[in-house]
Amino acid sequence: MNQSESVRGRFLVVDDEEHIREILKATLEPLALSVHEAGSAEEALDLVREENLDVIICDVQMPGMNGLEFLNKVKTEQPAIKFLMITAHGTMDTAVKALRYGASDFLTKPFENEAIRQIARRLLRERAGPVDPGLTSASSGTVRSVLEGIIGKSAPFSACLEKARKASAADTTVLLCGESGTGKEVMARAIHNLSRRADKPLIAVNCGAIPENLLESELFGHEKGAFTGAIASKPGKFTLADGGTIFLDEIGEMPLIMQVKLLRVIQERVVEPVGSTRTQKVDFRLIAATNRNLKDEIKSGRFREDLYYRLNIIPIDLPPLRDRDGDVLILARNFLAYYNDRYGCRYNLTDENERDLQAYAWPGNVRELANAIERAVVLASGDGLAFAFEGAAVPSGQKAAVGIKDKKQAVEREEIVKALELNRWNKTQTAESLGISRRSLLYKIKEFGIA
Repeated sequence: MNQSESVRGRFLVVDDEEHIREILKATLEPLALSVHEAGSAEEALDLVREENLDVIICDVQMPGMNGLEFLNKVKTEQPAIKFLMITAHGTMDTAVKALRYGASDFLTKPFENEAIRQIARRLLRERAGPVDPGLTSASSGTVRSVLEGIIGKSAPFSACLEKARKASAADTTVLLCGESGTGKEVMARAIHNLSRRADKPLIAVNCGAIPENLLESELFGHEKGAFTGAIASKPGKFTLADGGTIFLDEIGEMPLIMQVKLLRVIQERVVEPVGSTRTQKVDFRLIAATNRNLKDEIKSGRFREDLYYRLNIIPIDLPPLRDRDGDVLILARNFLAYYNDRYGCRYNLTDENERDLQAYAWPGNVRELANAIERAVVLASGDGLAFAFEGAAVPSGQKAAVGIKDKKQAVEREEIVKALELNRWNKTQTAESLGISRRSLLYKIKEFGIA
């Protein structure tokens, strides 16, 4: 196994051709805890119900129940499972239909093995994330907003929801801002689901997760032979989102050269696939999200000002969990209900549990809370749930003071900023002066949000 593969999962390959199943099984093994296979959708359904699966790779055209019918049925029963659909008869209509039914991606045969692995890695990372904040499995008594499935009653969050509700009625660009883990993608999906485009696809793209040399092809598509490995034409995310919504997450991570091309697409509503000389008209609603301060990014030359003003038509700032008084317990009970059901448990929060949850500052926001609840359920003993936090818990009235760890980080950040200024923001020289690698410095710059 490749030692660099840190994310692994349980796969199911569904195809009526045995040699295709064998190829896919061998391709996925470096990423797999297990790889199951089925020659028909009917056989696959039994495996779905017996195994705890993460990702399904499924052919579209099969005897009996076809891949789209199978996808629709599985998503109805187990919506968290990720799907990659594959077909030798790929058409735009089939791709859009697959995405509408809940597929995460779509490939045509013949396919490159590395393309399969790359998509599988991404789907495993998405699958490994916590349950979305505010899933509809909440217990009775949970306060729900008018935006379906999103939970919270605090004043700052309620104001955010009201703005999102108004934005959903319009067909204009929305920019979601907030710290990591505050639920930006959940908000984007809710806005889409309340809009006039709800019956069309919502295509989500993490701009920071796609290598720079592949981002243009992923967004705008490519023609056969456009580059090494492009053995078939493939539609881009904007084309797949035609008539619906495209969600560009981590827009602040997009390289400058791609920002120029994105600006043209936003302005003219046309895309030009890599390797093509023809443009295609696309009708989409754009929602973008970032955890960076884009005004600071503009000052530092990392983000285009003209693109910022194209995106910042309806800005919505998602509040961090530490500013959402009262919402921690509402969300915690919701997550506990979900994980109790998932793992067949019946745990409850004690008074002490609730005090601990409310006292902690939650620097990782709702995502960290979901992870903490799942961890507590999985590791629980007969004595009930116990919570261990990465930083020290703090009194609810002093949530800004996250503890010694944050003080050390503040000092470290200050030292890095001083070193950058002394070296005129030359990162290589700064890293040498600090005695760390350039890669470590770049990580720290990102971690501390240094402009």
